[in-house]
Amino acid sequence: MSLYSVTLTPKGAFHLGERGIGYEETSELVHADTLFGALCSVWSLLYGEDAVQADLLPDGSGTWQPPFLFSSAFPRAGPVRFYPKPLLAPPGEDATEWKEVDWVSQSLFVAWLARGPLPEHRRLQGGKAAVTSDEFEQLRSHVRKHFPDWSEDVLWKATRVPRVTLDVPTHASELWHFGRLHFAPGCGLHVWVDVRRHADRLWPAFRLLGDVGLGGDRSAGHGLFELELQEAQPPWSASDTRFVTLSPVWPTPDQAATLLADGCAYRLVTRTGWIGGVLPTPYRRKTVRLLAEGSVLTGSTSAVWGGLADVTPEGLPDLPYRVYRWGYAFCAGVS
Repeated sequence: MSLYSVTLTPKGAFHLGERGIGYEETSELVHADTLFGALCSVWSLLYGEDAVQADLLPDGSGTWQPPFLFSSAFPRAGPVRFYPKPLLAPPGEDATEWKEVDWVSQSLFVAWLARGPLPEHRRLQGGKAAVTSDEFEQLRSHVRKHFPDWSEDVLWKATRVPRVTLDVPTHASELWHFGRLHFAPGCGLHVWVDVRRHADRLWPAFRLLGDVGLGGDRSAGHGLFELELQEAQPPWSASDTRFVTLSPVWPTPDQAATLLADGCAYRLVTRTGWIGGVLPTPYRRKTVRLLAEGSVLTGSTSAVWGGLADVTPEGLPDLPYRVYRWGYAFCAGVS
């Protein structure tokens, strides 16, 4: 097993949709299940459709393990990596003061999980993100190299652009808006990847994904990125009792009682979407609810938690393959 820290540097804007978010809105992260689906598409381009089943999907043996585990893709600003705020009371602090915070920096995240005092910190992104004072100085130095007029608050921003659609029979025009996520220069996304098999195939697929695009509206140039990776050790500790998941989790029936035992704290995220691939299809996946990033679950960080949810719609005889939703946890231990 090898653990890698992967950074995605955008070449332009992203459109990251979710259930309940229309085209005029965009998310701020790429869920791990979206990332897996995108990797399956480029995997089939590089290695053939049969390789997707052989390399990435269960073989029916009952002992199959995923070839890699990875987190969702979270915002990054220069050297500072952000994580979802854990669903734990902040150690030694008034929880109400953190109510509006969505993102915490890596130093704050690690201290939060260790249940020690939080370092001195300040807010960015209109109060939605928190960094330590030391990280802020690193951030200011890094970003101003690329962006001298940086406002010291905005690192990424969602905007809307107007578009026009034409009605086919009447040629009448209708105005609508499309959401795009922009990152300040020197900012982007980051992912943790635990590689167990197929490293020689994974990284070429990741690089091709950067050229194909991640998220929606790729035909208009959205979602393109450059990839950098390096082997790294996790900044958090292992644990035999509890962990925060950094990816959405679909607990298998035999795992649910363990993961959701006393001491857990979680929220649900509803996942759906169109069935894609090399070519789009007119079919939608079954809807499934997953345990969201930042959820606190019980269990050891050394185990593999979660599974692949079969979301193949019923009654489609012309669909030549089963469709799965990635639901494996990426664990960060809680003291």
